[in-house]
Amino acid sequence: MTKTQIILFLTNIVLTNVSFLLSFLVRYGLTFPSYNFLPYRKSFVFVTLINISALSFFGVYKKRFKSSWDLFKRIFLGSFFGTLLSIAFVYVFRANWGAFPTSVFVLSFFTNLLLIFKLNQFVLRTRKKIMKKVVLIGRDEIDDMIGKKVIVRRIEIDEIEQLAKHPDIDEIVICERIHNEKDLSLLIYLTQKLKIDIVFNPSIYVEMLSGRINGENSFHSLSTFVGEKRDLEEFLIRSLDIIGSIIMLLMFTPATIMISLLIKISSPGPVFYKQQRVGKDGRIFTLYKFRTMVEDAEKTVGPVLASRDDPRITKVGRILRRTRLDELPQLFNVLQGYMSLVGPRPERPHFVKQHKALRELRLAVKPGLTGLAQIRSFYDLKPRHKTKYDYLYIQKRSLQLNLYILMLTIPAVFSRKGW
Repeated sequence: MTKTQIILFLTNIVLTNVSFLLSFLVRYGLTFPSYNFLPYRKSFVFVTLINISALSFFGVYKKRFKSSWDLFKRIFLGSFFGTLLSIAFVYVFRANWGAFPTSVFVLSFFTNLLLIFKLNQFVLRTRKKIMKKVVLIGRDEIDDMIGKKVIVRRIEIDEIEQLAKHPDIDEIVICERIHNEKDLSLLIYLTQKLKIDIVFNPSIYVEMLSGRINGENSFHSLSTFVGEKRDLEEFLIRSLDIIGSIIMLLMFTPATIMISLLIKISSPGPVFYKQQRVGKDGRIFTLYKFRTMVEDAEKTVGPVLASRDDPRITKVGRILRRTRLDELPQLFNVLQGYMSLVGPRPERPHFVKQHKALRELRLAVKPGLTGLAQIRSFYDLKPRHKTKYDYLYIQKRSLQLNLYILMLTIPAVFSRKGW
């Protein structure tokens, strides 16, 4: 460990116990009841170890942070889970140590979060450990970029592949407009995969906005804006995925039971259909759906795209596809982290290998239950048309856009766009 990490580690041990003492003070006043304080005296070593271990697990003591929010998020998660584990630990030994006041744990969480964050932030800023590492792309000069950032290096546009050699980069500054589609596609893919922010020389930004955005040119103009969203945005999108999935699973529990019975009664075969799909960064995962086709539908024809009047689809399956209820089991894929509520639809490995348009950029984000292609057009779009919608979504991806798409998914289902 570095000197800075040792300082933070030791001071956080002290602050953790200061937080508990302050919490007792707030809860009981200057005179602590011995009955309530005794469990803390007997367990403070273990409770402190649990909290510090939780902070370490979430990376609070790493060497550098790209922002104060990055630091706060890690301290919040460490303190939250440390508090939960501490409550569980003292509960197990309550017969020997006595009942530890739950209210003290709640108060100590907020006190600990505030004290540790402010202390760590002060120390890290003083030692210049909160800063972004930046790469400049292009030859044009740009105004002062130092501040809380450090310029790692400058590369030419045709050297974009070198970004893969710098996984600790936080931000890319575009100093020159990129015209070559291959370089642009590679840049977008790397920034998504490495979770790198993109900012622009103001002159480049104005030039792109002043250009005409129509037809195929929209891809060239808008693609440059793509970059992994900031931590807060990613945190909110993931929170929406988890909360939304849990709510929908609870809401559709009666429908799930009914659908399972109808599938089982109407045709032989399993209720659920499992299939390998390609997720973010090309990761293969098992996708779950309600079975809508006859059993072993591809045994003789092999992997083929479903069409509107596909004879392999069962009567119940046709209704499920029109209402998209066959997608409900994919909420478990969302909870597992393989999918998001909104994103490009996950494709099968066979079609990803067959169509170049389904690779690279489209795999830079998690696949989703619904997306722009589903609310704007029909289910059986050709890959090249579907990909245009997917690229547009990736470029503009945000919490607000996800909420907008989710709201429009319902009328899209009733209009049979996404049968």
